[in-house]
Amino acid sequence: MAWLKQQIRQLAVDCRGSVFVEYLLLLTIVGIGVIAGLAMVRGSLLNELLELAEAITNLTP
Repeated sequence: MAWLKQQIRQLAVDCRGSVFVEYLLLLTIVGIGVIAGLAMVRGSLLNELLELAEAITNLTP
């Protein structure tokens, strides 16, 4: 853990640290977008499967 803190402090002083922070923020935003997108796909797929099950149930006499 101390090693990580030292690396973060060193990157904050170094110019390359700002690039690291920008990539970290970009990765965070993309990650949140992927999670939200997968949640939407899950909901839509669940609704479609429920509709399919209902349609199959209505086919049988």
